[in-house]
Amino acid sequence: MIPMHAGWLTDITNWLRELVEKFWQALEKFGNDLVVIAIAKVLEVVALAFESLPVPEFMSQYNIGTLLGNAGPTVGWFVETFKISECMAILAGGAVFKITRKIVTFGKW
Repeated sequence: MIPMHAGWLTDITNWLRELVEKFWQALEKFGNDLVVIAIAKVLEVVALAFESLPVPEFMSQYNIGTLLGNAGPTVGWFVETFKISECMAILAGGAVFKITRKIVTFGKW
């Protein structure tokens, strides 16, 4: 079977249509990249604002080690046996993930 060919006008029309489609796809990609770059810059500014906040005086004096060290050997045994430090790290990681997810999705997910 011989494919039908309408002529040079169809060829030019198809070529122009393909050019317009490629240009539109390039504009879409540029727009998406622009949004991603803008969100990254906004998050950098937010991170800079949090980093510039000073640590309050009452928080810099204490840490979990000194607080639990004064509690006695029984509390130390429980902390070591139940791996409290690892548990707190997992809970903190989950909280950071949830907050990051809410920020990135603007609270929709």
